[in-house]
Amino acid sequence: MDAHKATEELKVIRQLMERPIRFSTMSGLAAIQAGLWALLGVAGDWWVFRHCSSFNSALILGMGVWAAVFVLAFAGAVLLTRRREIAQGMPFWSPVKRRILSTILPPFIAAIGLTLAICAYSLYAGAAGCKTKAVLDWTLAQGLLIPAIWMLFYGVTLWQLGQFSPAEVKVLGGAFIAAGLAAAGLWQGYPCLAMGATFGAFHIIYGVVVWIRHGG
Repeated sequence: MDAHKATEELKVIRQLMERPIRFSTMSGLAAIQAGLWALLGVAGDWWVFRHCSSFNSALILGMGVWAAVFVLAFAGAVLLTRRREIAQGMPFWSPVKRRILSTILPPFIAAIGLTLAICAYSLYAGAAGCKTKAVLDWTLAQGLLIPAIWMLFYGVTLWQLGQFSPAEVKVLGGAFIAAGLAAAGLWQGYPCLAMGATFGAFHIIYGVVVWIRHGG
């Protein structure tokens, strides 16, 4: 057996070994709980912006609300996915997870960095005493773009994950990209509605579909 043929056979074997991980560890319940946390985040964000006296204070508290939502949703997804892995005798770490991590990190870091830059500019403008209508309108417009930024980066991440995941992941990614563009162009004045419809409803619908098609 020549070296090229041996390499091809090893590649096929590795793909066959990784395929069950791609399909069978999906957790519909993980997506549903993430959607429910997002809806709670929308309620918390709405309360913050309704009761805070300044935009900067509301922005900081709102970011805190969504940071908590992310931590809770991510922890729930990890625990529920790991439960399915244990039931199927799969390891905690695998080449597929390494590939997933390398796919997720760049857009995640970019989204967080851009969000922090927008928040920092808004806080700097407030601390510097910039109270003109033009500056206030500009900082408000930037803040209202944050939901669209999150949707677009998250959608791109899911689309990339769809290369080695079931079709539902790529469909969800496409839905987030479309919603992110709509939020940037049409829904800027309705951030809570946009976040609830996407990170809330999209995740719940996706989770129900996955639960029906793949179980759990």
